[in-house]
Amino acid sequence: MAYAGAEFWDRFFRQRRESGNDLDWGGLWTGPFLDPLREAGVRTILELGCGTGNDAARLAREGYSVTAIDLSDEAIGQAQARFGTKATFMVADMAWPLPFSDGGFDAVMSNVAMHMFADSLTRSVFAEIGRLVRPGGLFMFHVNALEDRALRARWQPARELEDDYVVEESGQTVHFFSEGYLRELLGEWRELHLVPVSIPRRETGEPYKEVWRGMARR
Repeated sequence: MAYAGAEFWDRFFRQRRESGNDLDWGGLWTGPFLDPLREAGVRTILELGCGTGNDAARLAREGYSVTAIDLSDEAIGQAQARFGTKATFMVADMAWPLPFSDGGFDAVMSNVAMHMFADSLTRSVFAEIGRLVRPGGLFMFHVNALEDRALRARWQPARELEDDYVVEESGQTVHFFSEGYLRELLGEWRELHLVPVSIPRRETGEPYKEVWRGMARR
């Protein structure tokens, strides 16, 4: 298995729709990026792995021109139905070269969507992002931290495919990122700021998820 593909995510988002439980984290992911976006004079944003479009719509409401992609037809269909007048949504797999021009966006954003690939594909994705962001532009992201692995293992048994890259019983593939690995991937960017973020369970306050919040300037 290279990574969980469209069939897995179509099923995932279909089940979410049928249960009435949309995957939406509120402003948790986008909120911390709003000030940097304004300060950088960003106008155009590409979102990678947009799911059902909630974050893309939030950015569009802030006045940005947003293009958002996901490899799931089901997710993009839901996004278009709800937010199609606010942002541009299209089906595309970020693991492949994307149909956009070099330096075509002021910023690229991806929230808990890039940590689905093995090392070789991860490096290709990060290189493609470097191609898409204009000089001086921003790359903003959240990815699963290495510390998240033990938390997920409590409820998602997994088998390791390569170092820090696993396939869970559900079929989802997950890559866990260390600070050193992220700094290596983004070593050619002019600036890089990384912040560890711990997300508690709403009901109990116990640790639920550990991610890296990152922002890099081209």
